Order: sequence, then C-alpha cells, then structure tokens
Amino acid sequence: MHAVTAPPTVESADRLGFTLFIAIAAHAIVVLGVTFAPHERARELVSTLDIVLVQHRSEEAPEDVDYLAQANQDGGGESEAAERPATPLRAPFVGPIPDIAMATPPVAFREEVLSTELEPVPTETAAAEDVSPRAPPAPVLTQDAVETPDKRLSEPSSEPSAEPDTRMVREAEQKPQPQPEPQAQPRTEPAPQTLSASALIARSRAMASLSAEIDRRLQAYAKRPKRKWITARTREHKYAAYMEAWRQKVERVGNLNYPDEARRMNLSGNLLLDVALRPDGSVEEIILRRSSGERVLDDAAIRIVNLAAPFARFPKSIAEETDILHVERTWQFLSGNRFSSR
Repeated sequence: MHAVTAPPTVESADRLGFTLFIAIAAHAIVVLGVTFAPHERARELVSTLDIVLVQHRSEEAPEDVDYLAQANQDGGGESEAAERPATPLRAPFVGPIPDIAMATPPVAFREEVLSTELEPVPTETAAAEDVSPRAPPAPVLTQDAVETPDKRLSEPSSEPSAEPDTRMVREAEQKPQPQPEPQAQPRTEPAPQTLSASALIARSRAMASLSAEIDRRLQAYAKRPKRKWITARTREHKYAAYMEAWRQKVERVGNLNYPDEARRMNLSGNLLLDVALRPDGSVEEIILRRSSGERVLDDAAIRIVNLAAPFARFPKSIAEETDILHVERTWQFLSGNRFSSR
C-alpha cells in the first residue's frame, strides 16, 4: 500500500520573501542598467571669409582666384608661389603723428586743482617749535620786592632762581633743528598738440598722394613680365626639350659662321651667356655673365646668337606661365674651329 504525500503548502511568509526578492531585483536592474548622459549640442561651424583690399584693379576677372577683394586683380611678378597681396612700401613719416587734443578744462577749474595740490603740509619744524620750552614771563614788581639793597642782602631769597629756566631755553635753542623736507614740485605734463582744420586737410592730401604713389608702384610691379631661368641642369621636360632644340640651332649657326679672327689667331675659350627670349622666339636681350678673357670670342658668341634668331615660339605649356624665358648656357670655342655648348 503506497503512502500518500501531502502537497507542500505555501505560507504567507514565503510569498512576502519572494515578492521582496522580485522587487529588489527589478529596482537593481533599473538603477544599475539605466544611465543618463547630457545632451551633446552640435558644434556650430563658424564660416569665415578671407577678404583682401587690393591697391589696383584689372578690367578682366581672373579665372582662378586665390582671395576675395573689392575689385578684380590679376597678379603678376616673378614668384612661382601664390603670394598674399600686400604693399611692400612704408609710409615715409619722419616723426610720430600728434594726437588730436580734446577740449581743455576752464582756467578756474585748473587753478582750483593746482591750489589743492599745492597746499602747505605741516612739517617737523613747526611741531618742534610748539614743543620747545618757552621763556617764563617777566616778574611783576610789587611792594615787597621794592626794598633797599641791605634788606635784600640780609634776607635769604625764598623763591627759586630763574637761571635754570634760562639755561634750558638756551640749550633748546642750541640743539640742531631738523631741516624741512623740500616740497615736491607738481609735474606739469605738456599739453597735447592740437591740429587745426588746415593741418588736417594738408595731412589728408599728403596721405592721398602717398596712396596714389603706392598704387602707381604696385601697378608697375604687377605689369612686370613673369620670368623663368633655365640652365643645362634643368630637368623639367617642357623646358628641357625647348632648350635642346634652341642649343642645336645656335651650335649649327655658330659652326657655319665661325669668326675668322679667332681662326687666324687660333683662339679658344669658354664664356657664359644669358639669352632672354620672348614668347614669339625673338631675343629680348643678351647678357654676358662670364667672359672668356678674349673680347673677340665674347663679341663672336653674341653675334652668333643674334644670327640664329628668331627661334621657335614657346609651347603652350611654357607660354601659360612664362613671359620671358632666360636660357643660360656655357659656350666653347674649341681648337679645330669648333663651336659647341655644354
């Protein structure tokens, strides 16, 4: 026969404990699991503009601009990098510019301030005079004092003598008195320089004239052609190809027109020439950078370059960035009546 087991009974204490456990677990999840973070405001991006005040303007607007300005300006010069527009000149002011003075205070107000500042200050001398002992007053003659000399000699004097007081006064007078301190003189600041209406007008005209001079010089500087110097060590392909074709032409013309005097005298030497070329291939100038030591050879090299001109026009890649192309090469007059470059 099987024993019948009674089902377990759930008491109220068990229900209370289970309920407290569930409540504590729920509160722990809320407190430890939920976090708060401050609201992050989106950073405000402040857009700025770089604006430049130019000194002169161009009729046509440039295609590729670097700065914003009040007028169109197409830059020039010899610098390859983009430069910030600025004036390279300084105003030729000899001395400091005087400030324009404000209205001066009335005379009565200034006198009142000066009198307040210059009031006498009590010194130690005055205090010493008040503290020093004073001489006793002269004695008053009475009937008792008017007596015969015999009586005064016979009777002893009942009042003390005034000699000690006189001695004290003399000692006080003989003591060195402190010297009074010199009073500080009030500082008077120079009045600011005032400018009249005529002076202001003259200054404004001078500044306008100076601005016009700066504008004229900047325009002249901006109109200068862009120059490029190339030598035998140039590695840029666009310049190297043009310079090689230029060198071959000069050598060919030089060998065909070798100087007769150099041939007769059997002269040889080398020199350095700087040949400035325009975009159309014409020669702007020829500069002798280093002489060969023989005037005949120097003049012959310059004459050969002039005979070889004009040269080929600049390619588009060179003409876009160069107005004047300087070609610096060393030319040699060799034995055997040969003319070449290195």
